[in-house]
Amino acid sequence: MRRRTRFILVAHALTAAFHVLPGAALAHAFGVVGVALGVGLWLAVALRLQRLGHDQPRPRWLTRLVDEPLFAHWFGAALGLVFWPVTAGATLSLGVVSPLAALPATAAAAYGLGLCVALWGTYVTRRRVRIERVALSFSDLPRAFDGYRIAQLTDLHVGSYDRVERGLQWVALANDLNADVIVVTGDLVTAGTSFYADAARVVGELRARDGVLVVMGNHDQWDNDALTRDLQARGVRVLKNSHLCIEREGQALQFAGLDDAYTGKDDLSVTLSAARANFTVLLSHYPRFFDEAVKKGARLTLSGHTHGGQFAVPGLAKWLNLARMLGQHPRGSFGDDRGRLHVSAGLGTTGPPIRLGIRPEISCITLMRAEGTRSDPHPES
Repeated sequence: MRRRTRFILVAHALTAAFHVLPGAALAHAFGVVGVALGVGLWLAVALRLQRLGHDQPRPRWLTRLVDEPLFAHWFGAALGLVFWPVTAGATLSLGVVSPLAALPATAAAAYGLGLCVALWGTYVTRRRVRIERVALSFSDLPRAFDGYRIAQLTDLHVGSYDRVERGLQWVALANDLNADVIVVTGDLVTAGTSFYADAARVVGELRARDGVLVVMGNHDQWDNDALTRDLQARGVRVLKNSHLCIEREGQALQFAGLDDAYTGKDDLSVTLSAARANFTVLLSHYPRFFDEAVKKGARLTLSGHTHGGQFAVPGLAKWLNLARMLGQHPRGSFGDDRGRLHVSAGLGTTGPPIRLGIRPEISCITLMRAEGTRSDPHPES
């Protein structure tokens, strides 16, 4: 609760700052009425942010016609602060108006430009799912698993914005990959317990020869036992500091699943207790466990959590994204011949339902046996 309170306070402070430009433009255009409109927009966004911690079912029309445009406005106002020096500089360099007279016009232009970008991220980028195909080579991969295919879904965040219908579209894409196993690496829902049944339905519709494996993320902890029961009732295997061996031709491939670290349920030593005896793929919602996992014998770690940053500079997303700015692994494959890490950008969103520069994705990872492995980090595919 303390963390949530701090998050809400910071969000409200930022929201107030974001409304400086649209507020100034509205005040200049409509006087006192404009000021009231600016305050009203700020309060509307603040109230919606307050509800993010408890995702409840809402009428579809309300989500589409009110919530999504409201968050697009919020993010557009934030981008406006970034764009404003450019619009102000361009206007003043022309010498058409005085600096003081240019302020409202440049504020409105910056906000308008930011809003256009935000609307694109809300209604276009967020819905354009890509299939990320990755081939990873290991000299010690059991021969029976050469060409073994893993489909990874992560950060579904099934809820008010990505409903069960969209989740089933993701399922169709994943099932078409004809994977040997499908793994889901956490954050099945956004917040609260209202969408547990929907998330379980989505994951329960996934199909692979060796089944579906799930580990939990920080957003799945409101009543994790209930969510686990819903998933198991649909035939899904949930790994909590435990492992599962898949055998072929007398050889084994081990999948180990780490429980949630946010609530302190993780135990990497127990999870990887048999890693050195088997070729082990670790499923960890958080990529930060990769280095320690390599030391304990994991050969491949599959993670999510970062959403690839969710917000990035288009065209420069590999380098300029929110995850990298926060010191986290963004999307892509990393590591060397000691061990590999693959971080998926995931499918859903957290916070505002917007993706900018980072498309949602499903990863299709093919394991290959090789005489040697490259020691240089894998580039993003």
